[in-house]
Amino acid sequence: MVLAAVSLALVAAATSADLPRLSGGAFWGDGATYYAMAWSLAEDGDLRYEAEDLLRVRREFPGGPQGVFLKRASGGLAVDADGSFPWVRRVPEDAPRLYFAKPYAYPLAAAPLVRLLGTRGLLLTNGLCLAAALVLSYAVVRRRAGPGPALALALVVVLGTVAPVYALWPAPEVFNMALVAGGLAAWAFDRPLLSAVLLGVATYSKPYNLWLAIPLGLAPLVSAAAGERRRAVVESLRRAAVHAATVIALFGVNAAVTGEANYQGGRERKTFYGKFPGDVEMVEGRPREVTFGNSGTWMSTNTAGPRIEGVHDEKASQGAEPPRTPAEIRQSFVRNLGYFWVGRFGGVLPYFPPAVLAVALFLLAGPRDGPGWLCVTALVVSWLFYLWMIPDNWYGGSGTVGNRYFLNLLPLTLFLVPRGREVSVAAASLGVAALFVGPILLAPMHHSLHHGAQATSGAFRLLPAELTMLNDLGIFTEGWRKKQSVGDTEGDRWRHWPADPRAYYLYFPDDGTYGREDGPQGPGFWLRGGAEAEVIVRALEPVRGMTLRILGGPAGDALRIRLGGRRASLAVAPGLAAEVTLEAGGGFVYKDSFVHVLRLASTRAGRAGADPRFLGAFVRIELDVAKRE
Repeated sequence: MVLAAVSLALVAAATSADLPRLSGGAFWGDGATYYAMAWSLAEDGDLRYEAEDLLRVRREFPGGPQGVFLKRASGGLAVDADGSFPWVRRVPEDAPRLYFAKPYAYPLAAAPLVRLLGTRGLLLTNGLCLAAALVLSYAVVRRRAGPGPALALALVVVLGTVAPVYALWPAPEVFNMALVAGGLAAWAFDRPLLSAVLLGVATYSKPYNLWLAIPLGLAPLVSAAAGERRRAVVESLRRAAVHAATVIALFGVNAAVTGEANYQGGRERKTFYGKFPGDVEMVEGRPREVTFGNSGTWMSTNTAGPRIEGVHDEKASQGAEPPRTPAEIRQSFVRNLGYFWVGRFGGVLPYFPPAVLAVALFLLAGPRDGPGWLCVTALVVSWLFYLWMIPDNWYGGSGTVGNRYFLNLLPLTLFLVPRGREVSVAAASLGVAALFVGPILLAPMHHSLHHGAQATSGAFRLLPAELTMLNDLGIFTEGWRKKQSVGDTEGDRWRHWPADPRAYYLYFPDDGTYGREDGPQGPGFWLRGGAEAEVIVRALEPVRGMTLRILGGPAGDALRIRLGGRRASLAVAPGLAAEVTLEAGGGFVYKDSFVHVLRLASTRAGRAGADPRFLGAFVRIELDVAKRE
């Protein structure tokens, strides 16, 4: 009864939500693309982007599909205008069309409900998927535990994490999680072919989900008796064939409909903000049509993994970043091994506490079983693969809350909780969730729209910021926080004018400062009086030392300063100046620059004239840099 009541409540809550009103008419993440795709499939029955799609979006979201991904392709299929058999024709290669550039599985599943209920149909799809994940989780745990422990663990694993937030997103995160939960449940209940199909759909929707089929594929081999090896191999190959056929068929539909199998790549793929194909803009007093060619930002994904210097030196597609050095990739990988689990913006611990506790108990205490080891293998392989293939974006990009990709891995947790420890894991996870996830779940739409806001305060401040993804951390969607130049950081290559080696960028990942501004001593920042601040300094060259020039605020200030392992304290009277110099150490190499984390604690606050802010001290940073070896 409790499970049914909670499931119905999830569905009812999702259906009752008015997404355009709750979001203030704004899209976030990849929502614009999936919203427009679902409506296009519901009303037009296709994946093609046309002017009608733009008008349809603006009925509820007047700002248009901000962040929509489109691609220009040809060679797909179109309905034959004269209606003759076989009723479709091939689009000529010289007649490119615009298509939505995301996987179609989720919007296709949602399209019938969208046609019936409008935009609420998208959220109803999410609510049904979240409820399905909960019921499937309960069924899996119930095989080895009583109804009470099974319900407690299922509720905490699914609802005591950041997962419910994504039920408000017009995006496939909860849909993919339900597919994986269904695939693993079918495997557990000895329905291998159903499992292969469900995991195949999940792999099409997110190719990195491929590794979640490891338990399904390896189970016959690890459980086979000595005389049944051949039969076990045949069974594993059968499962793999069904899984592969599902993935290939879904990508094949992409190729047939759009002319290209890769929904994220091909020759031309862009994302659009402000202006969209089909719009009309005024240029020098004359109307001009906005097209795919004269608008948008290039976003093709044609290679797997990062581009590495010396390996991928071929000419990049438009908009691609330059290759990174192998040494930097290795350094990022090592750091990401820890960030993945305890990072402030995407770590598993703060956003999915049951998963961390389950892994720890499984490995350190037990009891352990065969299915658990297979799921640990899938988790470890997925963990390492994400970090190696997308070291800049393993948590889903700046427009996310926690690690949205980990939602796909979350169902593995159910197989890792040792038998008999379901209640203890649920109770401990609930305590950690209350500390980290609780405030997010109380205001899910706020945190969906203000990515990373949760990480500016509370227990999150105890965790390290993921420097390996510095430019893409959620908090830096607020422009004033990210990459604020101090000095000439760019130079002018056309005039053969190099950047100033002592110039640097400032990043403000919390609310302990008021951001970069020009003060009495030059460019710097005011500390928020009585608050602790973390400031990230990104230098163009290796830094030997960092000098902080401090100006006392209206009430003066007494500062505690930390830079790496170096610490200092400094008191300064109102309006007077002081300085302190700290050795900087090597720094973290990030995109051919050197990153240092500076921590400052202000202890006094005052107001200056009409300025409403509570000011501590004003800080200006000067770098002593070295030549590169």
